[in-house]
Amino acid sequence: MRSMKKYRLALPLIFFFIPVLLISGQSIPDPEKILGFEVGADYHLATYTQAIAYFKVLAKNSDKIKLFDMGKTSMDQTMTYAVISSPENLSKLDHFKQISKRLSLVGSLSDAEAKKMAQEGKAIVYIDGGLHASECAPAQHNIQLAYNLITAQDKNTLGILDNIILILVFANPDGMNLLAEWYHPNVGTPYEISSMPWLYHKYAGHDNNRDSYIANLIETQNMTRLINQEWHPVILYNHHQTAPFPARIWIPPNSEPTNPNVHPLIVRWQNLIGSAMGAAFDEQGKEGAISRLIFDTWYPGYVTQVVDSHNIISILTETALYRYATPHFYTIRDFPPEYRDLTMSAFYPNPWKGGWWRLKDAVEYSLTASMAVLDVASKYRKELLFNKYRMGKDIINRFSQEPPYAWIIPEKQPDSHTTTLLLNRMILLGIDIYRSAEPFSCDGIQYPAGTFVIPMNQPFALFIKNVFEVQDYPDLRKYPVLWQGLIRPRKFEGAPFESYDMMGWTLPYQLGVQVRKANSPMKPNLTRLKEVKPPAGKISGKPDFAYLLSHQTNASFIAMNRILKQGGKVLWAKEAFSAQNTKFPEGTIIIPSRSVKRSFIEGLARELSLNIIGVPERPPIQTHDLRKVKVGMYKSWIPSADEGWTRLILEKYEFPYTSILDADIRAGNLKKNHDVIIMPDTWRPEMVIKGHPKGTMPPQYVGGIALQGLRNLKNFVEEGGMIVFLNSVCNLPIENFRLPIRNVLRKVKREDFVCDGSILRVEFDSKHPVAYGMSEEAGTIFSESCAFEIMPTFDKDKAPVSVAKYPAENPLMSGWIYGQKLIQQKSAIVEVFLGKGKIILLGFPVQFRAQSYGTFKLLFNSLFYAGAR
Repeated sequence: MRSMKKYRLALPLIFFFIPVLLISGQSIPDPEKILGFEVGADYHLATYTQAIAYFKVLAKNSDKIKLFDMGKTSMDQTMTYAVISSPENLSKLDHFKQISKRLSLVGSLSDAEAKKMAQEGKAIVYIDGGLHASECAPAQHNIQLAYNLITAQDKNTLGILDNIILILVFANPDGMNLLAEWYHPNVGTPYEISSMPWLYHKYAGHDNNRDSYIANLIETQNMTRLINQEWHPVILYNHHQTAPFPARIWIPPNSEPTNPNVHPLIVRWQNLIGSAMGAAFDEQGKEGAISRLIFDTWYPGYVTQVVDSHNIISILTETALYRYATPHFYTIRDFPPEYRDLTMSAFYPNPWKGGWWRLKDAVEYSLTASMAVLDVASKYRKELLFNKYRMGKDIINRFSQEPPYAWIIPEKQPDSHTTTLLLNRMILLGIDIYRSAEPFSCDGIQYPAGTFVIPMNQPFALFIKNVFEVQDYPDLRKYPVLWQGLIRPRKFEGAPFESYDMMGWTLPYQLGVQVRKANSPMKPNLTRLKEVKPPAGKISGKPDFAYLLSHQTNASFIAMNRILKQGGKVLWAKEAFSAQNTKFPEGTIIIPSRSVKRSFIEGLARELSLNIIGVPERPPIQTHDLRKVKVGMYKSWIPSADEGWTRLILEKYEFPYTSILDADIRAGNLKKNHDVIIMPDTWRPEMVIKGHPKGTMPPQYVGGIALQGLRNLKNFVEEGGMIVFLNSVCNLPIENFRLPIRNVLRKVKREDFVCDGSILRVEFDSKHPVAYGMSEEAGTIFSESCAFEIMPTFDKDKAPVSVAKYPAENPLMSGWIYGQKLIQQKSAIVEVFLGKGKIILLGFPVQFRAQSYGTFKLLFNSLFYAGAR
């Protein structure tokens, strides 16, 4: 067994060295003196705690680095980042930040003024590492990069520090600690390279790089504020570590398709920087740099692509990874056949020939790439700064002359709480939001005072266009010249090409917010908002019998949870009714006055901005009487981002829950502790049953729920419980519980159907409790989703009920679909009866990445429905 004594001594060494250095004033220590091992050493990973402790030593002993805090993490650590530059630059940080901000925002600057500021300013460059914690080399590289820059005395590096200001960020502090704490005890055991059995971000795991255009995660909010509110860098470099094998690093140019909502200069600079990287690798004898495949720029939810439409040049690289800090030896026989003859190509001119690959190698490749970025930023400092201004000015001019001239968001919305959230997230992302001070008209439509307006004559307008407009995903089969790179492009007849991630993401559709495009110029009297506040909550009417709440707003679910927690009563109207000269739909929330104090309801109205109506008499209708439900959610040892995102929204909307592990389900007796169980989406349903194979993980993490667990889940429902299955995991009960349901997309061939990561139109039965609060038609995310066909059954009283279905024609709202006839008129949500209980099949991701606020209520309703009497 390899000795871990050196690692265990690392933290004590930190505290040994810090006081000695501060007292004696010795020269700046290299990382090994503080960490107890070299950066990139075999079998050693520095934690975030160690990295920041080392950075504090550097900051105490060098005038080339300053440390700042940007906020807390999801696990309540402080996110600390480093700013590295020459001492003179560091003494004038506010001045250079102001220059970058003014160039970014354009304002009233003239070309001459902008050129003068570009001459004076410094190129601010953002580099991060460790966003995906299991891709561990980039975070380790941060430590060595800081030391190298601070201690270097060569003319080139000193020149770089004179010309640039580096913002160096650990993008996932929690994950960096979690990973090291998992890996080190396993070194020298059979489980040394076993995957971590929990997410490396508390809620998102790998999906923390899918959050950037909505910023649901606190870490994303911190980094967004840093980038778009404070520093306004010219380049953002986001390191990753999954190079396409056998290449050693993937660098720009990017793959296709290219997102159209970026200034052309962004793409040109990305290609230039990628070429500079490639040249640096070849100059240093580092083989295996590859470009132009796999990683495209279509989806704007990445840390990188979200800034492209903010006129910041984003750079992504993917360095090669084996497992953690464990070395591995490769021969050409390990290579895919197409790489074994080491053929040179335009985007892979120096093929890797195999050999040892260590964490140290990945760190060195990352360092070469970072230095290439800094070198370009230094050499082209003035051009980069002026181009930042030029791009903003071009975009302002463009949308002063062509539509859309603005986006108009009516104040009156089905869910004002969610509308407010969307607008405030746009402000966080650097977008100017305004409110009309008087009525106005546009495109023949009258708008009252108070209407929200997002003018497009602002420098980051392409970002708003990117996330508000409908995506028309390009069929790359039609454009072989864009991607084939052959002297005679060949027509391609196969199935359509998908993007690396989403193909359609229109945020107003996802959040259920009504927006309109201004196709004509307009000049209403507008007031800019620093923050959007929802309409003030209030109580109206006479609540002698009850208080009425709308089922349309997500904030009502927080209210219901708080009322039930206080011991109050919550009813849902089974029928539409009239009261106080107002019509109320099915699902209207009724809070009997005797069950709660008025002061409590007043507090809910005020805090949650709820419009609550009091009624003096009981409506002549039947109701569902809700009770507190005991919610359990399955948590596999094969971690699922969907499980994490679901936890996030349950906590946000104050649903109490407990996590249920494989052993709990295998043990049975589930009805004793749970009324309803959530089964979140997973990569493959069979993974729920089988889990990790024996021998691949420590024994407590292997085996899944097993066949016994399946039987226990079925028994749970038959005894009166409810299980809510999310998205593709709906296949689990269909195939194992003998339900009269068929998923017509199960194992469908790509030649017959393609629609992954798009927004489709779905029709809802809003009279069904699961769909209370939904409109008759809404946009929903479709991603590895289901389309259900209900089969005939002899027991008509227990026949499955369709709650939602795909329309008879034109289901696509944003993105791409191929083979749509397969899903037309098929069910998207089904209620299935089994024994004394129920199964709810939510066949699309209603809580997708915690972004699809417009369909959250389908999950929330399902949970409350489990306790309805």
